[in-house]
Amino acid sequence: MTTRSDPDHPDSLLESFLSAEGFDPDPFQLDSFSALDAGRNLLVSAPTGSGKTLVGEYAAHRALSGGGRCFYTTPIKALSNQKFRQFRARFGPENVGLLTGDHSIDPEAPVVVMTTEVLRNMIYSGSPALHDLDCVVMDEIHYLGDRSRGVVWEEIILTLDPAVRLVGLSATLSNTDELGDWITEIRGDTAVVLSDHRPVPLAHMLYTDGELIPVRAAADHRRRSRSGYHDERMAARPRAQWARRQDVIEKLDDERLLPAIYFVFSRAGCDGAVSQMRRARLRLTTVEESRRIAAHVDAACAPVPHHDLDALDFTAFRAGLVGGIAAHHAGMLPLFRTIVEELFSAGLIKVVFATETLALGIHMPARAVVLEKTTKFNGDTHAMLTSAEYSQITGRAGRRGIDTKGTAVVLDQQDLDLDALSALVDTPRFPLRSAFTPDYSMAVNLVEQLGVAEATSLIGRSFAQFQTDRTLVSRSRAVERRADERDRLRADLEAAGGGPDLDQYMALRADLSRLERSAEKTTRDDRLDAVRAAMLKQTPGSVITVGRKRFGMVATVLQVRTDIPADPALLCLTDTGWTGWLRRHDFAAPPVPVGRVDLPRGRRKLDGRAKSALLHRMEGMRGKAKGRLKGAGGKPVRKDPRIAPARRALRQHPLHEDPGIDRLARLHERWARADADTTALAAGVDADSDSLARRFRRIVDLLEHLGYLEQRDGALRATDAGRLLAGVHTEQDLFVAECLRRGVWRGLDPAGLAAVIATVVAHPRGDSAVREPTDESLRSALARTERAAAELAAVEESHQLPPTPDLDAGLAPVMHHWVSGGALASILAASWQEGVELTAGDFVRSARLVVDVLAQIGQVAEPDLARVARSAVGSLRRGVVLDHLV
Repeated sequence: MTTRSDPDHPDSLLESFLSAEGFDPDPFQLDSFSALDAGRNLLVSAPTGSGKTLVGEYAAHRALSGGGRCFYTTPIKALSNQKFRQFRARFGPENVGLLTGDHSIDPEAPVVVMTTEVLRNMIYSGSPALHDLDCVVMDEIHYLGDRSRGVVWEEIILTLDPAVRLVGLSATLSNTDELGDWITEIRGDTAVVLSDHRPVPLAHMLYTDGELIPVRAAADHRRRSRSGYHDERMAARPRAQWARRQDVIEKLDDERLLPAIYFVFSRAGCDGAVSQMRRARLRLTTVEESRRIAAHVDAACAPVPHHDLDALDFTAFRAGLVGGIAAHHAGMLPLFRTIVEELFSAGLIKVVFATETLALGIHMPARAVVLEKTTKFNGDTHAMLTSAEYSQITGRAGRRGIDTKGTAVVLDQQDLDLDALSALVDTPRFPLRSAFTPDYSMAVNLVEQLGVAEATSLIGRSFAQFQTDRTLVSRSRAVERRADERDRLRADLEAAGGGPDLDQYMALRADLSRLERSAEKTTRDDRLDAVRAAMLKQTPGSVITVGRKRFGMVATVLQVRTDIPADPALLCLTDTGWTGWLRRHDFAAPPVPVGRVDLPRGRRKLDGRAKSALLHRMEGMRGKAKGRLKGAGGKPVRKDPRIAPARRALRQHPLHEDPGIDRLARLHERWARADADTTALAAGVDADSDSLARRFRRIVDLLEHLGYLEQRDGALRATDAGRLLAGVHTEQDLFVAECLRRGVWRGLDPAGLAAVIATVVAHPRGDSAVREPTDESLRSALARTERAAAELAAVEESHQLPPTPDLDAGLAPVMHHWVSGGALASILAASWQEGVELTAGDFVRSARLVVDVLAQIGQVAEPDLARVARSAVGSLRRGVVLDHLV
């Protein structure tokens, strides 16, 4: 007799699984279930919140019912912890385990939730846990494109036993079929299920003048009334930022759009917003909700020492939660972030001010999301959100089974590009580009398991090479077409009388043009540097000259923005009545102060009377400004001494006075462009063809040169040092192995070893000036570490590989103090005194990076150092670093 969970009867198996759901599956889920029942690999691409996790749960259910095992991988530990709790509730505690590096709970269970790095390490070590593995679910498989960690996803797909079924769950991609084709090529028959349908429809709204207007309607209105739009918005006189945030929240509350996630894109901005709302006495919870929140927070934080809670300003954190308001960002203590996630998911927290890290996988849906800006700082400048970022963020709006729609709200800003915003709204998909590149530990593991030839072939089958190869045919044809055109143009040129003399003459012209362009760029850069330096000296109330190319005017500085020192901005009111931000390129000459005025207090925008008064004051300064504009050219122009000789050589050439030279020059320029294009295109094709395999072979050569690989019995095999390297998994894998081999860290105590490892793997967010340590052994070890880094970088450069050692001692004193028993309060205070930007969350995350590497050293190093590493791990794992998330 067949039971309902018999895997040989998929209808009964699916029926038993769905009986606990209470809703009918969507078509894409049914298609996914059918593919799993047919024994196929599966790739699912669907919007955030559409129910992809149900597909992964069914894969686990099938494995359980058939007596096999299922590994469910996630990109981050917090998501693993969340899935672990959900799966235990669904499948029973006895059937679900957890492996994240921090935690190992029932690792022999039939269903194990883990981070992708854990699975990668299990594959390379040949773990016995893989023997009865039935399937692997890779949640958030689009992380494959992550620059720092995406390589792990490809390593797993490439090296996992082909008999193990793969289930990939992804956000909505524009090239899902391409990813599916690659997985099919690597692992066999793969079903690709694509859905654009959101179970909860998403409305995109613009908040402007206290109203919510559909984004597309606002963009259409702007196009129809483009001439008066700026003046209309400038006259709106929006309230100060803190008051405006309160207005937005109250509007959302009035429209029954809470709970909401309010994205700010700045850690300090998130914390500041919570403080602002508390000062404004905004309270969004009932008495009963406040009581439940307080009880939950107090219970969750009970294990944390009181002195640590004081250092973390726990009282303010708790007060915000009780009022229904919280922050969520990477700088927070992980325990605090988990409390926020739990309370928000329970509907008790009404507004969370968050950075974009909240959008990366944590299941925390809201009725609405708010974007304060559509730009964020990317390390160099403030750039527009990509379609991927906007899709991930707004995908949090709308709770399935609770809301009939989700709402994404963008706040109107003076410089908001509504056309660009409309394009984001209309582009819910984004392309996935592989970030795969081979590294040292991977190379040793692959060579040891497969041999050089098969390992090289495996690298060549990566998604990165797959994507490159797909374009090579069309690019090769483009090279051929451009080469044919080049040859035809050369024949035409020679038929017109062009020859070697013309080539020589045109080379002289090209050299002169290059020198003149370089001189112009130098002059322009000098001017912009002078303008930037002058802008940084301005303060609100300064009246300055604004020298433009065709006219000059004066302007009053209302606000100075220097958050990006390389690109400062001045909010100005000009004497023409225009108000707006001016940047370096808006000035033809450095701004010169011509006077000062008193600005109205407590206002960011000027009302009509104050504006008129300022304009009147500036009118009287125009005469003074005209005189100063004449001599405000910045630094004198630097002349290139090579330009004059180049001009003489050109004039002395026999062809310079030839009456037909202009026609010949035009023909030559057309041929030269075609020749340069052909060379560049061919070089690009050659560089990309087999590019990853070539890099892999360079890595193998370097590892053989350093003694990590050696020829043995006619094959290249790992040495003892190679096996040590194979057990190190960090971006600095080879450098850590080199330091262990050389004994660079021998003789250190646990605190010193933790400090040195922090120098290698845990860097502060900003630049810091660190005092030299007083401990002689630590000072000596740091010096040896720096020498080893320089020597390894030189070897990598000689093998045409980028240098990997990247040392920063900013957090070394912090880790040394903590392992020595220091208190959290003193660590945070000392870090600020040292000029290191460190929050509790940064410290815990850095400590865990150090713990991870120390734990690996404890496994692979020589006995004495291994004991020190394990002791350092024990000393690091205390207080807030013990933060349990399960």
